[in-house]
Amino acid sequence: TKNGFERTFQSNHLGHFALTAKLFPLLAQEARVINVSSEAYKIAGKGLELDNLNGEREYGAWSSYGQSKLANILFTKELQQRAKDSNLKLTAVSLHPGAVRTDLARNLIGVEKWDKLKETGPTGFDYALLNGLAFFTRSVENGASTQIFLAAGEGSDVGGQYWVDIKPQELQSAATDMEAAKKLWDLSEKLTGVEFKL
Repeated sequence: TKNGFERTFQSNHLGHFALTAKLFPLLAQEARVINVSSEAYKIAGKGLELDNLNGEREYGAWSSYGQSKLANILFTKELQQRAKDSNLKLTAVSLHPGAVRTDLARNLIGVEKWDKLKETGPTGFDYALLNGLAFFTRSVENGASTQIFLAAGEGSDVGGQYWVDIKPQELQSAATDMEAAKKLWDLSEKLTGVEFKL
């Protein structure tokens, strides 16, 4: 990006971190912070690679996406822990919306190919592929159901949890590493230049 960060990491984590930090003083005392993550966090099963968040050592579109989604969960868990330590009633929760029919594919197949598909229409193969994928994806409305449920204040004692299909889910160990969560928080403050104090 023009800020010098890997695009997926900046848009999926650093932007969320900085926005939440800046909005925090304006939030109601019992606010809920809902972070949209993804089951793709499991791609980062070995844990958060703090020395490779910008693709410094190696880069892959899917591995970068997985790292950014793991970062969403760890940020949520650390925010919840800090709120608890500060005796705040804030609730932070993360979720997976499901595979939703959006134009996110533009980042996977490339913006040029995506724009060409939109301009000229799909080839027979592309059409078959896209139609086939429609059976395995959700509408945007359906994909928003879990975050709407949580934002509406449903579910009690949900702080720090990860939800899928309107139900809390167990996380893999990489997503419960609170030492990594703290280091990510500190690094995020440094990289964004935004101090986030509760």
